[in-house]
Amino acid sequence: MTDQSNDGDGESATGSAPVSRRRLLASVTAAAGTSAVTGRAYATAVGDTDGTADAGGAIREEAWVETGVDTDDDGTADRIHVRVSYPEGATDGERPPVIAIASPYHGEQTHGDATAAMYYDRSIAPAADDASGAATSASEPATLGDPSTGGGPGPGHSPIGDPATARRAERRYVPQGYALARVSSLGTARSTGCYTAAGPPTVSALESVVDWFNGRATAYDAPEGGAEVAADWTNGRTGMIGASALGELANGTATTGVDGLETIVPQSANVGQYGLFRSNGTPISVVPDGSEGMTDIGTWIQASNARRDDCARWTERAEDGQDLATGDYNDFWHERTFLADADAVDCSVLIAHAVDDPIVKPNNAADWYETLAARDVPLKLWLYEGGHRGPAGEAWERTLDRWWAHWLKDEDTDVMDEDPVTVVHGRSAAEGSMETYAEWPAPAAEPATVRFGSGGATSGAVTTGEPGSGTESLVDDPSTPATDLVAAEESSHRLRYETPPLAEPVHVSGRVVPSLSLSLDEPTVVSVALVEYGRYSADIVTRGWADPLNRPSYRDHDAPLAYRQSLRDSAPLPEDGSVRVEFPLQATDHVFEAGSRVGLVVYASDNQFTLHPPGNRTVELSLADSAVDLPVAGGESALSGAFADESTDTARPTGTATATDSSAGTTAGAEPTTDSPTATAGRPTGTTDGPVESTVVPEGDATVGGTTSGDGPGFGVGGALASIFGLGGLIRRYSDGED
Repeated sequence: MTDQSNDGDGESATGSAPVSRRRLLASVTAAAGTSAVTGRAYATAVGDTDGTADAGGAIREEAWVETGVDTDDDGTADRIHVRVSYPEGATDGERPPVIAIASPYHGEQTHGDATAAMYYDRSIAPAADDASGAATSASEPATLGDPSTGGGPGPGHSPIGDPATARRAERRYVPQGYALARVSSLGTARSTGCYTAAGPPTVSALESVVDWFNGRATAYDAPEGGAEVAADWTNGRTGMIGASALGELANGTATTGVDGLETIVPQSANVGQYGLFRSNGTPISVVPDGSEGMTDIGTWIQASNARRDDCARWTERAEDGQDLATGDYNDFWHERTFLADADAVDCSVLIAHAVDDPIVKPNNAADWYETLAARDVPLKLWLYEGGHRGPAGEAWERTLDRWWAHWLKDEDTDVMDEDPVTVVHGRSAAEGSMETYAEWPAPAAEPATVRFGSGGATSGAVTTGEPGSGTESLVDDPSTPATDLVAAEESSHRLRYETPPLAEPVHVSGRVVPSLSLSLDEPTVVSVALVEYGRYSADIVTRGWADPLNRPSYRDHDAPLAYRQSLRDSAPLPEDGSVRVEFPLQATDHVFEAGSRVGLVVYASDNQFTLHPPGNRTVELSLADSAVDLPVAGGESALSGAFADESTDTARPTGTATATDSSAGTTAGAEPTTDSPTATAGRPTGTTDGPVESTVVPEGDATVGGTTSGDGPGFGVGGALASIFGLGGLIRRYSDGED
């Protein structure tokens, strides 16, 4: 029998027109002959369209699990929709464990398919209460643009579900003896209630799903009323996997400590929303498109609930709680950070994250890894390159299969006997290199303290010796992308410093921490980029942003949560404008190639990531009182020992450099020269210069796909946007069977 049912993705498997939410809620799924009484489906063949597996047969059913929350305040408990596929043998007593994919993107009814009109345009700069003496954000925002004219958040800025994801996951896992469960987050697809952006009610609802798998919760065959449906086809042992928001939901469910959740595999996932929408006290954009709109969690909640009644209060809570005026950490963000509940995690965790992810920034993974490791949670970390997508390659697939078998089937796979940390440089281990470590950052990494020499308007020095004297200044220019700033030979809008060329590779592993002594004439965000300079290239490896009104002091705190708590309070600039800020850039693991230079660029507003205050604000840097700690394998001696003799300099740019956000394949720069550019510095051996097709993660979020460059690490801004904007055609191809 051919399955022509709606997959819950708002579009049928045959690629027909989207089905309205009313029809989705009113209909009983016809998948493989589903019974309207029990929600149970008879066995049907699962196609082997990609040649990777032959499921032979699978039983599919759906249910609505009753939760303990009422997000739409209608007096009845919300129900969360679950679709499951499992082997035929489960009905004969061979009950499989469950691999669950919880998602807000399983169907229409999220910000992923919202129209521009479903977003809202409002000022995101509420006036500070002068009587209270409260400070406004150092990057006071302008008014959001009109989404319908492209000047603000819009549907192209949001992830969209991939209807092929479930079919591939089913073909992968059901033949291996697992049940696959697709769980629609509250307020999305056919679940009832309101979308809360992984707020506490959503996490609680997912806990109820695991309870149902284990016989502790009740489910029905309809969103209202209906007959009870038992999860008698599973032994209750559950794993969760997903990328982006899907991984976020897995992280959140783990913090409930629910019995029966054995393991989670979050990929490119955040650990709550503060690290998604804020950084070191300043608002940052989830999608680096320069619009400012995606600094506002309220836009996602508003758009996601636009088609549901009685959900406006969740937008109001976000507006009141997120504090766009200051960007400070507060109780609203605290209840949405999973770091605060890490003590409750009672399952194993396999974290996978790209070090160049421009959407869910890498500090999310670093914070989660550090926090869980301190609590002796069974843990693995897999770092790679490739922007906002899951990991790829045979080595990863083998690890994942053995991980599931160990934690869900008690099979002896030796997966926990290996080094717990894997770092892949290049698009995959086959195309680059793969190293394993006992911990991360790499055990050999030690802080190498570097300082600045004079000349930042053109190119000053990065040195392990004595710093320059006096001060150097820049004028904020929010209209110029960082790629242009780091590549410019001379600019009054940034301060650029470089090491001598490297005679040998230098491995940076961990978080770069600048400690800057500044004087500001007006509040403005402070940004720093770590850059790899080649002869004709300027590759942004990582960057970070901070609000100097928070006076962040990263080293004063022994844990990520404690540091976030320190960002609760802002203070006005002192009369002389002098401040010291010490903050982490986004975590990275990168090898600077021999012949390149290690660069550090200080600037103010980041066109792609931060809010855009009025320009012409001046930032003055004290050379003698500023420094940066680089986590270098071998420490300071290894870094200084790698500096080549300046007389053999072959790496300093001549003419105008081309700036690259490496995995994006985007370039910015000046007039082309007649010289042939060399390959981008920092690319591991074996990677290609041309575009490489991204692999869509079978278990993950569809914010992957499209094409990105194989140019190695860096914040892949262009690639991320290309992936998002190209999803419509990609989804249509999958829906039409081009798998």
